[in-house]
Amino acid sequence: MSGIILTFPILTGKVEAWRRFCQELSGSRKQMYISSRRRLGITLERLALVDTAYGATAVTTLEAPDVGWALGQIITSSLPYDRWYRERVQELHGINLAGYEQYVQPVPPSQNQELLFEWSLTTSDDG
Repeated sequence: MSGIILTFPILTGKVEAWRRFCQELSGSRKQMYISSRRRLGITLERLALVDTAYGATAVTTLEAPDVGWALGQIITSSLPYDRWYRERVQELHGINLAGYEQYVQPVPPSQNQELLFEWSLTTSDDG
């Protein structure tokens, strides 16, 4: 299972519209939403509203067996629900997901990972 956390600022004056968008996902568009997420293999999606010193931000958590593929489908799909979803993202966040299409291509994980720091409470030596 892979996952990703996405943070998008919410445009000024759009917080209530973002709340309505979330209500639509669990209300009038729930069946389309569920069909979409099942088709994409998404097993968890969490939307949270975070108030920051810089304004409201939406934090989206996604989990799927292949989260990269799922995001690629959201970005490129021509299905009506996916187009509607992208339009709402652009309206509420000012982000055109089509601009991220270059990241849709599968890329093998890097074998040149260098761990520079790790901390864990169980291995803490501070006390």
